[in-house]
Amino acid sequence: MLDRYRRGLSIHYIRSFLINRHFNVLVFPKVKLGIGKKVKMRVNGRLRLGDTYDKNGYLPSMFKLNDQTSLVIHGNFRIYSGFRLSVDDGGCLELGSGYINYGANIGCFRHIKIGNNVAISENVTIRDSDNHSLIGQGHAVSQPVTIGNHVWIGMNATILKGVTIGDGAVIAAGAVVTKDVPEGCLAAGVPAKVIKEGVAWVK
Repeated sequence: MLDRYRRGLSIHYIRSFLINRHFNVLVFPKVKLGIGKKVKMRVNGRLRLGDTYDKNGYLPSMFKLNDQTSLVIHGNFRIYSGFRLSVDDGGCLELGSGYINYGANIGCFRHIKIGNNVAISENVTIRDSDNHSLIGQGHAVSQPVTIGNHVWIGMNATILKGVTIGDGAVIAAGAVVTKDVPEGCLAAGVPAKVIKEGVAWVK
């Protein structure tokens, strides 16, 4: 069975087995793993960690699930090499289908959900927490992030806590998203604002 996956791939099979004995999670070279206690994992598809394009080589990556975290995979999802992904104690990360290109930085402290058919470009940051409190009333340190289906996020964009990005939305390169983006809209700028409605994109 493994021969079907081994051809043309540089997969670390021991690490893959330690995460998921059915090889639904494939771990590529230079991925540093940290798996805490009582981690819940449900994979209804396949997750490829630290993948690369042909002959591009592998960059150091980090995949860390702290204690009592949840990882839910609803489809086939790729996270390319050079990423840093951490789920803090009690956090939940849900991934649908699609990919995140090189150099992603994902910090999940409460709940991050990414939908189906999602395309996320290079060096994108997604965080659902500020990690520090601001002095004043009504400040929540962490709030969930939801990215809908068929969303395209451009390179060097930043998605911050409490944000919902609607289905079919496009986030321009370099945007810093601090507020919700409705479905079918193009958002750009720092902070990001909707600059066009009724957009559609294809791969």
